[in-house]
Amino acid sequence: MTTIDAIIKKRKTQKILAESSWTSDLSDNELQSLVSELLDLAAHAPYHYRAHENHNSKALNSCLPYRAYILNTKKCRETATYMSDHDVKAGKIKNLLLSSNALLLFTWLPETHEENKDGARHVTFEGNIKNMEHIAAASAAIQNVLLGATAREIPNYWSTGGPLRTDQLKNYLGIPVDEIVMGSIFLYPKDAELRNPRIIPGAMRNEGKEINTWSKWV
Repeated sequence: MTTIDAIIKKRKTQKILAESSWTSDLSDNELQSLVSELLDLAAHAPYHYRAHENHNSKALNSCLPYRAYILNTKKCRETATYMSDHDVKAGKIKNLLLSSNALLLFTWLPETHEENKDGARHVTFEGNIKNMEHIAAASAAIQNVLLGATAREIPNYWSTGGPLRTDQLKNYLGIPVDEIVMGSIFLYPKDAELRNPRIIPGAMRNEGKEINTWSKWV
């Protein structure tokens, strides 16, 4: 229990930004093994409702109300190049893509969608209990991955995605437009902090820790 508590408290928001492409400290097989372990943790997150069957595809047809799309080191760098070549306002996301070994993009699957006359589906969802449960489940899966990475001493950062949430980037990465990106998890090399990067820590890491300001016994 002490170990679990320590991992939770050790996890931290940390944007590790590179100006040029970094070399990974993992082989392709090592990276694939690491990501598989983290995805296995995500699969054990609690969820209450099955994903709507409209989201099922031949490749991804799980009952889980979330999906994950994995970019290896090479694809992270290619995506950064794509952003530059297509004048995407990438902000710090491009620098994160240059430093990361991998990016895990988590989406959640809304219960409802609309269809235009051309049959194209567009993101829209109601504020109902099922959708709230789906968001909670995806959030739990994301937290499992963050804690799993922290336990393995893999520096990590959870972003909501910025430009990665747009239809342009979703189409580029093969993510259905009716899935909503809510967690972009960047996994850095273990020696990231020794590579003299620009590091932006979480602005609110030390705020809100006073338990009596947000909880009370009933």
